[in-house]
Amino acid sequence: MNDITFEQAWNYGGPLMWVLALFSVWALALVIYLWYSQRAGIVVPEAVSRICASKDPESEGGRVADRLMSQVEWLADLGAIAPLVGLLGTVLGMFQAFGGIASDVSAGAKPMVLAQGVSQAIVTTIFGLVVAIPSLLAYAFFRRRAQRRIAEVEERVVEHFASQTV
Repeated sequence: MNDITFEQAWNYGGPLMWVLALFSVWALALVIYLWYSQRAGIVVPEAVSRICASKDPESEGGRVADRLMSQVEWLADLGAIAPLVGLLGTVLGMFQAFGGIASDVSAGAKPMVLAQGVSQAIVTTIFGLVVAIPSLLAYAFFRRRAQRRIAEVEERVVEHFASQTV
């Protein structure tokens, strides 16, 4: 059995591989950003001071929670779109394979014509999933982390206002 190199796989995948590469870099950048920006020592004190200083703490709290969750949702979006890009590559690869067979009927439908299109279909599907699966795992992790930060902020804000009424 012949092993396929990364370079061969990249070439089989065609131009959609660049889109998937961009998505993977974007997802990695988001993970690094969220890992840093959602630390309790950064999120909680800043959010608590903003909410406590606000004339409408409830609305400000909602804005803080929305901001935290919307940053995380980018990972879910990437996790949903990447397999669709892979599926587009599958459809284009199959179109290429069967289009090549149809235009080369007289040559007896060479296996190479079919194999090239099927290779594109398989490679783009694989790479779409390679981007989507870690993105969705990271989304689940950071969504839970954001929810914990929101709960911590709520607890501290309640403590702040309770200490002022005593």
